[in-house]
Amino acid sequence: MRPRRLHAAAPAALALAFLLVPSRTQSPDRPGALPYDLAFAAREFLWSTAVAVSADGNRVAYEVRQPPADQNLSARFLPSGTPTSVVGSKVYITDRATGRTTEVSPGGSCWRAAWSPNGQALAFYSDAGGPPQLWVYDLTGGRSRKLSAEPIKAKLWAGDEPRWSPTGDVVYVPVAPPGEYRASLPAAARHDPNAAGVTVLKSGRELDSTPNGGAVTPLASHMLRENLATLAAVDVRSGGLRVVVPAETNPKPSVLRVSPSGRWLSYLSVFKEHGVTNQVTTFDLAVVPAAGGPVRIVAEDLPTLDDYHRLNYSWHPTGDRLVYFKNKRLWLVDVGPEGPAPSRPIGTELGDLAPTIYWFTRDGRSVVVGTKPQDDKGYGEARPRGIAVIPLDGSTPAQFALDDAAWLYRGILKADERTIWQPDGSSVTLLLEERATGKKGVVRFEPRTGTSTVLWKGVARLGNLTGGGGHDALFGTFEDLGTPPNIYRFPADFSARERISHLDPRLDQVAAGTAEIFETTVPMYDGRLGKVRTAVLLPAGVKRGDRPPGVVLMYPGSDVSRTAEQFGGGTTLSIPTLLLTSRGYAVILADLTLGPNREAGNPMQEMVDVLLPQVYHAAELGYVDGEHLGLGGQSFGGFGTAAVISRTNLFRAAVAVSGIYDLPGTYGHMDNEGGSFWIGWSEGGQARMGTHPWANLKRYVDNSPYYQADKIFTPLLIVHGDADMAYDDGQKLFTALRRLERPALLASYAGQGHVIYEWRRPSAIDAAQRIVEFYRKHPGDPAAERRAGGS
Repeated sequence: MRPRRLHAAAPAALALAFLLVPSRTQSPDRPGALPYDLAFAAREFLWSTAVAVSADGNRVAYEVRQPPADQNLSARFLPSGTPTSVVGSKVYITDRATGRTTEVSPGGSCWRAAWSPNGQALAFYSDAGGPPQLWVYDLTGGRSRKLSAEPIKAKLWAGDEPRWSPTGDVVYVPVAPPGEYRASLPAAARHDPNAAGVTVLKSGRELDSTPNGGAVTPLASHMLRENLATLAAVDVRSGGLRVVVPAETNPKPSVLRVSPSGRWLSYLSVFKEHGVTNQVTTFDLAVVPAAGGPVRIVAEDLPTLDDYHRLNYSWHPTGDRLVYFKNKRLWLVDVGPEGPAPSRPIGTELGDLAPTIYWFTRDGRSVVVGTKPQDDKGYGEARPRGIAVIPLDGSTPAQFALDDAAWLYRGILKADERTIWQPDGSSVTLLLEERATGKKGVVRFEPRTGTSTVLWKGVARLGNLTGGGGHDALFGTFEDLGTPPNIYRFPADFSARERISHLDPRLDQVAAGTAEIFETTVPMYDGRLGKVRTAVLLPAGVKRGDRPPGVVLMYPGSDVSRTAEQFGGGTTLSIPTLLLTSRGYAVILADLTLGPNREAGNPMQEMVDVLLPQVYHAAELGYVDGEHLGLGGQSFGGFGTAAVISRTNLFRAAVAVSGIYDLPGTYGHMDNEGGSFWIGWSEGGQARMGTHPWANLKRYVDNSPYYQADKIFTPLLIVHGDADMAYDDGQKLFTALRRLERPALLASYAGQGHVIYEWRRPSAIDAAQRIVEFYRKHPGDPAAERRAGGS
């Protein structure tokens, strides 16, 4: 552990700090334990991706990433313009008929694979030449070639992939624009080129009085830098590039799609900010002739959705018409030779609609929407409690309700980005989650009768599901607690699964254990009693009643019991949870439901009220030894960890990673460009203060662990990268605990950011080892416990 700075300190304080450094001698690991180096070097799918299936369903293209050992990926982009989330990725094609897998990458990082209409060519991005550029792999020749040298303006989220024309002779892409916003990273110095080197930020009337309509705010500049693009057409034969929409066009272009006829391009604008707290962003939808010409705005200020670029509107499968969601209504637009007709609402008799479903049926005669949206409480999108199929000819929609007491909506199964998946041509198949057990279910509904059939159910994660344009089968990723993620093919009845990929055979040897789920009645934020779900991950060979030492992981405002569906239990602490369970710890994954975002709350007390009954219940059921428990969380979970141990001495040890601990002290911090992320986060985001500190300073102080440091007696390991924007809070909490002579450690990592698994590998491995050894020292070593018990 190397401190960032060394200041003069009293000898007693220095002695305390150094006495608390744990030994770096590691305890021996049990058989099947996840190796620390593999924990951060395993091959994985990109977190924002799509499985690309050829038109005949015989070939599947996908990206596999192996994180580099020596690179810090805490920044959002590399200087080249490559998103750090794709660094180390390669593109592979698996032929189902032969079982052969081919890497098509020319070098560098490669991502966003997209098949040509005839399935004989695959377009993708690669930074083998420096910046991201457009490449194409030809199946006939068996080689990849760079199609254009122009740099691509790559995005963090999927939706920016290459778009083929229906004839396959043109690929449309977002390219990096010339000028100030060509780079995705901010300039090293944002000062004006004058002797004073001064940067002037403006507010209130000073901002309003700026000539030419006002200055670009720090958030708007950030959005433009990361998303602004020139939309261009690239000829597949010659590689010639033609600009279709220049970057200076209004609305500002970002990501594009192609109409079914190929005559029109649609695009979403760069995100637009609304309000000083930066809690609301929207974008505009526009169309332009593919051959070039005037831009026509279809709709302004569409809401941003969970997926940002992919779930906001849909083209019809065969005709040049589209639907979009705005003001809780669905709107249909016909785009004729002269451009888009006026938008008209459809399904108005259904009332408010949910912003998660509006894709077309297989025959193109209807569009499927979500109805009866439930209150999202500020946690995300409003989920539907019913489904309607709206005929485009104006006839009466067919509706069916979801059993809201039993199921949560998680998604609709789609053949492609325009059409829902309908093997029989009439049914609607949904991905649901069983409230009581957390099991996912693939459930097929018949809209006319409302009858349903559960095709499959299990505690597992299904992702990136697509038919590749077909309806005979689905392709997508599958994983569960003991099954590493891979791509599978599922038949129409989901009776089996055919594995397509085998990402990392090394993971097959790791002992993942088992998961059990239970419910607990807890006091909720509004005074009522409610039920929450808890998952317990048991080590391999351990059963209920063995009572091993346990570690409680949580993230306030979220239900992390859902990560029991991921291989090894996910990464709640930003290190693989499997590092704990494979070493003998039972892990409790808690649901920490809090009050709504954007409303004033008392999150510190709320999380204690919800968490402790779950922990006591787990001990009563025999899943853990209630006298040998640790606690941990990352980011807002770090905040939650410090908050909980200021209210209880139940835990023998706690680990807080990249936390925020002083709400009023953090509120006014600026980033390097003058932005103020913490304002929105504090008032209307996770902190749930509901207003600014000058309106209710007491609420801010009462909900800040820093000001409750005198109540913390639990040994606490604070893990923080010194490049994280909340690093000062980690220092402050440690300083407070050191002044109070409480048992605490601050492990500070030079140059590292917010998330451990994005750190350089030596730092990530050190942090993971330090966390495990801290738990071994305090709650106890499961291996020693088992030896003491004679097992």
